[in-house]
Amino acid sequence: MKSLLVLLVGFVLVAACGGGAASTLVKSAAPPGPLTKYRNTLSGLNANTQVDLIQNVIDFAPGAASVVHVHTSPNIATLLQGQITVKTPAGDRKAAIGEMLVEPINVPLQAVNTGSGEATVVVAFVVPHGGKPTTAVAGQAAPALPNKTLFTFTLSSPMLSGPYSLVQQVLDFAPGSQTPQHRHGGPGLITVLQGQVTLSRDGLVRTFNAGDSFVEMPGQTLQAFNRGSADLVLAATFLLPDGAQLATNL
Repeated sequence: MKSLLVLLVGFVLVAACGGGAASTLVKSAAPPGPLTKYRNTLSGLNANTQVDLIQNVIDFAPGAASVVHVHTSPNIATLLQGQITVKTPAGDRKAAIGEMLVEPINVPLQAVNTGSGEATVVVAFVVPHGGKPTTAVAGQAAPALPNKTLFTFTLSSPMLSGPYSLVQQVLDFAPGSQTPQHRHGGPGLITVLQGQVTLSRDGLVRTFNAGDSFVEMPGQTLQAFNRGSADLVLAATFLLPDGAQLATNL
């Protein structure tokens, strides 16, 4: 009888513990984060006056070209698809997909789609407040097939002073992926290239669709989600002061 009682007590203890094997607390896996497809950085810049950040997404049909033009301020571009050749008096340069393009300042140039398919570029300019990023060169013939600006957005007068870098990224979010909560060390301008992003910015939630742009500022608590059924692709350009972290997870 005593042995039977011990056996019953042991059975109850095993059942209470979930069976014969030691139980393990399994934490659910964190949702996947975005893939950084491309990241390019232009360093050694300096802000000593009030500026605007302008980001354009530009499409070149096969054979299409920009006007012959000059830039008077810093710029950074990333080729998203196709093939682009930048023509300058010093020679031509072809860009590969994902490669950084920096067009020289105060030099006449022309960008041409020399490939057989569509070419798309995301380009950002830092211009004096109220200024224009591009000036057409007088006396030059217009291209037979001009390029087309698909999307453009301006971040007016972000807080920026002293040495900084331009950091440009293209991020791909698979369905269900998200960033952790984070903050940025400098102001950023983001364009939705594909899909729909759900953005939490200091607790305020908004959605943005392809062609929309939004800003992310230092000090804001941010989190981006792809709650759709297709990939989400973002192009982001940040003005990053020297010594600052691009992103800090919370």
